[in-house]
Amino acid sequence: MLKNFKFNLFLRLLLLIGLVLALVYFYQNTDHYVTIFILGLILVGVIWQIIRYVDQTNRDFTSFLLGIKYEDFSATYSGHHKGKTFGELYEAFNQINEKFLNIRSEQEANHNYLQTIVENVDVGLLCFDEDDKVVLMNKRLKEILKKPYLLDVYYLKQVDDVLFETIKKLEHGDRELVKINVNNELLQLSLQAVEFKMKNNAFKLVSLQNIHGELEEQELISWQKLIRVLTHEIMNSVTPIASLATTMEGMLREDEPLTEPELQDIRLALKTINRRSEALLKFTETYRNLTRVPLPTFETVDAREMLRRVEMLFRPVFIEKGIDFKMVLPERPVLIEADPGLIEQVLINLVKNAIEAVAGEQKDPEIILRLERLSNKSPVIRVVDNGSGIDEEKMGKIFMPFFTTKKEGSGIGLSLSRQIMQMHKGSLAVLSEPEEGTVFTMRF
Repeated sequence: MLKNFKFNLFLRLLLLIGLVLALVYFYQNTDHYVTIFILGLILVGVIWQIIRYVDQTNRDFTSFLLGIKYEDFSATYSGHHKGKTFGELYEAFNQINEKFLNIRSEQEANHNYLQTIVENVDVGLLCFDEDDKVVLMNKRLKEILKKPYLLDVYYLKQVDDVLFETIKKLEHGDRELVKINVNNELLQLSLQAVEFKMKNNAFKLVSLQNIHGELEEQELISWQKLIRVLTHEIMNSVTPIASLATTMEGMLREDEPLTEPELQDIRLALKTINRRSEALLKFTETYRNLTRVPLPTFETVDAREMLRRVEMLFRPVFIEKGIDFKMVLPERPVLIEADPGLIEQVLINLVKNAIEAVAGEQKDPEIILRLERLSNKSPVIRVVDNGSGIDEEKMGKIFMPFFTTKKEGSGIGLSLSRQIMQMHKGSLAVLSEPEEGTVFTMRF
């Protein structure tokens, strides 16, 4: 009872009133100035003590807020001695402190968790601020660059000037391949940049992955596939040529003069050899064209206009073959950095393939040319047809040079198209289901 805030305040007020009455009485009825002075001092002390007693809650509240400001949640508060309401207030202080402590503990646990992931991923990570000061460099990056630390990005010049220049010019979402030599070891690094802001500070996070081994493996597989195709095509021409040459040689070695039928056989054999030789030369010329794709001349173009030009080019074909053609374009311009001639060539190849896929046996042939933007703002062009689709076995070969399912096809159209898209730092992909149709997707 004696510790209750209201009761204590009541007693102090009674004491204050009593001192005031006593002071007034002595001042009016006596000449005891010393007593009056002492009573005055006591009165001032009691008033100061009441103010301090009442202000204790404010001081505790200020201490609580300062603890939050400076992230010190170790203090505990007890107000049960001042009554129920003060007990509830101070208990709330303690609960808030405990909540902040739990949040801090969770943040530390999450930080340690993320730090463990960052340090153990098989990708080098480099993060630096707008002043080029390095704020993060994980263990894998140290292993790749053979550097125990980097104070700022300019330290990359000690590793390789090209790497430094590439990382500096990378923008959000950019990808680059860089070859560098570190301690006489050739590295082929795949770089990707992400820019973000945190607490009003700008940062750039660059991932570096050494793909030298993967590239060598894929290069070997690609060469093996190409050699198989080249061997198949060359043997198709060389084998009959060699067989016919052997036959004619045997006929010419005979001592007896050649009869007219034999001469006709020889003439036919020579024509066949000539025809197969021309086919082999044509095949070689096709291969040479595949390896001579001109470098793109980039300019800013509206992708909608390119699609409209392609649609106009094929409009007579759509009408002739009864193909329902649809073009879906956004209302606003979609600007891309590209060589319009090369990209239109890719579109022409894809639309021609779509026409061949739906023409003929398809009951209601339909082709859709769609332009859209993904959630990351990247432009995408899709060529959709409702043809018979591509089976799983052929899906893995359609981008292989010289692979074709057409009697008159050269087998380089899709390979060339993918090569052009890669030169634009984009990609060409296909999705198909047998008897349901095919979708070719160009991503920029």
